[in-house]
Amino acid sequence: MKSSLRIALIYILIGGSWVTFSSLFLDQFQEDLGLSKMVMFEVVKAILFVGASGVLIYLLVERSMKLDRRVWEGYEVIFDNIPISMWVVDKQSGKIVNSNEMAAIIFGDKIQRKSAIGFDVFSGISKSRLGEVYAAQKQSIKKCELKDRNGEKRMVDLYFVPFLRNRKEKLMVAAVDNTTIHQNMIEKEILNNSLKEQNDRLRKFAFMNSHNLRRPLSNVLGMVNFIKDGHPSKEVVEMLKQSSEELDEEVKKMNEILADEMVQNQFNTPMTNHRSKSILIVDDDKVQHLINKRLLLKNNPELDLYFFANPIEALFWLDEHKVDLLLLDINMPEMKGWDFLDQLIEREIEVEVRMLSSSIDPRDEERSKQYDMVSGFLVKPLRKESLEDIL
Repeated sequence: MKSSLRIALIYILIGGSWVTFSSLFLDQFQEDLGLSKMVMFEVVKAILFVGASGVLIYLLVERSMKLDRRVWEGYEVIFDNIPISMWVVDKQSGKIVNSNEMAAIIFGDKIQRKSAIGFDVFSGISKSRLGEVYAAQKQSIKKCELKDRNGEKRMVDLYFVPFLRNRKEKLMVAAVDNTTIHQNMIEKEILNNSLKEQNDRLRKFAFMNSHNLRRPLSNVLGMVNFIKDGHPSKEVVEMLKQSSEELDEEVKKMNEILADEMVQNQFNTPMTNHRSKSILIVDDDKVQHLINKRLLLKNNPELDLYFFANPIEALFWLDEHKVDLLLLDINMPEMKGWDFLDQLIEREIEVEVRMLSSSIDPRDEERSKQYDMVSGFLVKPLRKESLEDIL
């Protein structure tokens, strides 16, 4: 029951009881006392009634207001400690007159009546949109961007609840922070787009694998069989070379689709005046030894070349010998090229290294850049253009 209604009912009950009591008993009491001044007696009755009523109403109102204060104090405790950002906005002026602790932690210092600012200024929401809220046409504004105390944007939903305090209309504003959800949705969208692009690349890869790659590979195999049958003519060798180059080009195109970038044959490192006189090649493929030896000596017959198919033996050799340049393969059965580089660092062997690998994976090139001793990345087969800065 409302306090005002309760006070009215009590006043009616007491007033009715007083009238009934005075009519039934005070007149008889007046006769017993022999009081003849009726008017004076009625005045006394009225004064007693008004005084008693006033005291009673005061006590009831004071009790009611005390209960209201306790209720509002409880509300304020909840308001200050609730784990979401909240503000109290004066509806008439549109200014923030209070904010809770969470709002102070996330969006700045606690706002009170003395430091009141316009909610439109604080939130960046236009007055026309807030006017719809003040007119009770809207109870929420979704997907608002509020800047926190660090200047970072937060995506929030604002909910408005009108209430009356001290006969003034106010709004309780609660901000539900959806920043994490919003970021997750953006990341999910980016991931979906990335997966879609990867699927498109994989479809292209599958097509190239089943069509473009098979043709030059079949030609190479056919030419090899032709040579085995005893027909190694110059025309056959030239056709074999052409098919091999086509095969190499298709492999690079496939890598471009998968890695979304073409593999460079060497780092974008500046040219130096340094020229290598002695070169160590560590590669488990002895066919590559033959190819590389012919190419290197053709460009510089004075080179000192050393070849190792076993990287472990190469490490022991480097403990006792010095070279100007090391050409290092990545994928070897006894030891990976990365492990070989780690061993060079552990053994404190200082030598310039160029990775020489059949790998066209950009991740291998990026990984090689983590080693200070590695000055370039070369892709097999070794080409004359790749050696211009070292020969």
